Amino acid sequence: MTIHLPQGDLARVTCHESDDAYPTMIEIVAWWGPVGKAGARKGKRRSIEIPADQFFGRGRYGAPMSGDYVVGMIDRLRRQK
Repeated sequence: MTIHLPQGDLARVTCHESDDAYPTMIEIVAWWGPVGKAGARKGKRRSIEIPADQFFGRGRYGAPMSGDYVVGMIDRLRRQK
């Protein structure tokens, strides 16, 4: 015997955003040095790549990355030599 549960209002709503709209990799880039004419960057460039699953808290990661953690990553970029 099959039980049919009534559908709620959200079941009838059209979804305009697909679940596959997430990027696969997030890159944080930091620049040190002057900005030249027309916004040309000069100086040191440091970057770090973060898997999207870690950033958004999907897959084996339980929760999205907190802002404190992202600020800590930027601070580590600053301290690199």
